[in-house]
Amino acid sequence: MLDFSVLMPVYIKENPQYLQRAINSILNQTLPPSEIVIVQDGPLTHQLYQVLDDFVQQYPQKFNLIALPENKGMGFAMDTGLRNCKYNYVARMDSDDIAKADRFEKQITYLAQNPQIDLVGSFIEEFANEPGDLGRFRKVPVTQPEILAFTRYRNPVNHMTAVFKREKALLAGSYWHKRVLEDYNLWYQMLRQGCEFFNLPEVLVYARVGNNMVGRRRGIEYIKHELSFFRGMVNDKFITRREFYTHSAARIALKLMPSSWLNFFYAKLLRR
Repeated sequence: MLDFSVLMPVYIKENPQYLQRAINSILNQTLPPSEIVIVQDGPLTHQLYQVLDDFVQQYPQKFNLIALPENKGMGFAMDTGLRNCKYNYVARMDSDDIAKADRFEKQITYLAQNPQIDLVGSFIEEFANEPGDLGRFRKVPVTQPEILAFTRYRNPVNHMTAVFKREKALLAGSYWHKRVLEDYNLWYQMLRQGCEFFNLPEVLVYARVGNNMVGRRRGIEYIKHELSFFRGMVNDKFITRREFYTHSAARIALKLMPSSWLNFFYAKLLRR
């Protein structure tokens, strides 16, 4: 079986109990990772440091903690962590999510059996307090043609489920240091370079909602970054100008909605 790293960012506003549960879900896998790289994106709270210290004391050979002196954002933290992973296969994990016990076994087995695949993701089930309490799923396209078509207007991979080849991600430019669309841009650049993706058609990660997830994806500044990203797709001839204007109009309307309306839209129309 392939050796692989798990890459996880953590910052000061994380919940220590959620972090502990997320790491336990990694350590209790039927196929545990070879290493766990945790990027501390700026100073943390005492409680978060304590959680990490306890795990390092129990598994000193398993963890690689990288401390950034100040908060630089997801893109910078992930780029730094990716460059410090020992192994070519890197599995993403968020610090408040829960991986199903057989997640890595299924994804790594698929990659070992299909060496032409550069990234494998999966569906997610969103939850508030305990898995199953919302009955809400984000299902993404499965095959390469479906993924390429979907990428034209939405992110085709659930970031917290991705397992990908480190070398291919670095060749594509790694995570950019902007604080928006960090994963979407990376997937787009990898696909442009000919990387092959596949999403397993099942839930392998329980993704915690909250932490103002929707609120961080609205407003004028976010719209400007999104429009710049999709203009890049036009320049690359990945989408047409007509597609750009159509998709942009829809996105602008969504991002200017009140948060309560946008939450309803995500829950009822963008999830199943």
